[in-house]
Amino acid sequence: MDSRRNLYVAAFVGASLSYIFNVLAFTGSFDAFRWFVFAVVFLGFTYGFERFIEWQTG
Repeated sequence: MDSRRNLYVAAFVGASLSYIFNVLAFTGSFDAFRWFVFAVVFLGFTYGFERFIEWQTG
């Protein structure tokens, strides 16, 4: 489970940085609430997709 947690953290950090830099580049402003919504949706889809793959291969 430790390596899986590291993958979740790495994916979250990469996606968050990409989101922040893209929002700043295209809009020039940053909204923490929108980033929080993005983070929750991203982690939800990542977890759901992992469970779906586990269900298909199990």
